[in-house]
Amino acid sequence: MIWEIDEKKVVIEGLDADGRPDPAYAAALGLLQAPSGRRAVAGVCDLVAWLLLQLPLWLGAMPLLFKLAGGSISPYGFVNHPGFVLAVVMAAVSFVFSLVYCIVQLAMHGVRGMTIGKAITGIRTVDVRTLERPGFGHVLLRSLILLGASLVPLLLPVFLASPLFDGSGRRRGWHDKATGVWLIDVRSGLDPFDEKRLRVARKMVKAAPAAERAVLPSLATPTDSHAQPEYRPGSRISAGVLGVARPHAADERPAVGLSQATAPVQPAPTDAGQPVLGGFRPADPAVAGPDRAPVVDQGLVSDVPVTQPPAQPVQPPVQAEQPRQVQRPQQPPQAQPAHPVQPEPSPQVAAAQASSSDAEPPVRASAPAVRYALRLDSGESILVSEPVLLGRNPDATSHPGARAIPLADASRSLSKTHMLVRPVAGGVAIVDCGSTNGSGLFHDGVEYSVTAGTPAMAAEGDTIRLGDRRATVVRV
Repeated sequence: MIWEIDEKKVVIEGLDADGRPDPAYAAALGLLQAPSGRRAVAGVCDLVAWLLLQLPLWLGAMPLLFKLAGGSISPYGFVNHPGFVLAVVMAAVSFVFSLVYCIVQLAMHGVRGMTIGKAITGIRTVDVRTLERPGFGHVLLRSLILLGASLVPLLLPVFLASPLFDGSGRRRGWHDKATGVWLIDVRSGLDPFDEKRLRVARKMVKAAPAAERAVLPSLATPTDSHAQPEYRPGSRISAGVLGVARPHAADERPAVGLSQATAPVQPAPTDAGQPVLGGFRPADPAVAGPDRAPVVDQGLVSDVPVTQPPAQPVQPPVQAEQPRQVQRPQQPPQAQPAHPVQPEPSPQVAAAQASSSDAEPPVRASAPAVRYALRLDSGESILVSEPVLLGRNPDATSHPGARAIPLADASRSLSKTHMLVRPVAGGVAIVDCGSTNGSGLFHDGVEYSVTAGTPAMAAEGDTIRLGDRRATVVRV
């Protein structure tokens, strides 16, 4: 039996196919090379701090040593000199302080990538491959190389000037390349020792770019009268709304806007081509007869309830110069009974009959308002019908009326009270509540930073970043 051991290999991001560090990846993270001027100032600051620790030696012990070296006193006189004990104490103080200074400098340089001078000038040292702390061994070897170069005349200035001749453009000197380190600027660029920001930057670099939205045809009317429109709808109604009318059967009456209207009376067969006035076809002496009935035009039905007009007595023939009056002929015996029974109108129809001249058409119900929600990267959705306060444990004391919703955050990139989301027309308004890791807004594949306390508009399809979490604005 062959046992296979699964070795967990550490995957280092930012290396090319040959295993060398990729400068483009570091630039995408936001890492910037340290300027040469500030590197020189950092070295001077470290040297000045070390010289200050040598003052006890130079002031308390060196004068007596100069007398011994010049022959002013003998070795016996040097040991029995009244200032010998003070000289030894001052030399010991300088030695101890210098030893502690070197240990602290090496420890800070290896763990945090900075010395006293680098901390003052805003410079950090990182491992060029992992972009993390350089390690105690690398910085110790780098210090020994500079110390050895200082023992050879004119060799130390050459080492210190070697970053100016770096062909890669990253300002790495010979001692930097020998130890695999890189000096970066944390004032203008990203601080890699801020683990949360470095983790967010790596995720942003690995994230796939947002897909571009498809270009839809324009619905605007072309300005040129001879130009053809880009989009031809199936139907256009008189209100200007585009769409296709829903087909219905011949005996089915559309319910839109006719909830309080009575069923129309089916018209009797008439001659096609007769003019229609006010919904009734006037009687023609040539074609009128006892079997002719008024015709109701189905295309002129409105929202006002329709009732059958009251019966009128039959008028005798009138003069030619007088206007013709509509006669109500007798219904044929085979179509309707001699005395048709009128149905009892409903209360709504009776009220409409009582005020037929002053009645107003019924008020149509308005369409429901569009609402939006936040779809989190975990698959959950949060309806934004009121102000919503998001965070690890949001406190709504300073935001009265807002609904506090805690979000799960394993990486602890969310602040306790991270963001306020309010519903607005066309989307939602987001306000960063002074979070530690900040917030962002992705629109058309581009991220825009959200300033704390300043509202930002997020439309449908935009993505909101809260620390390491993501939420997409969707329409409900």
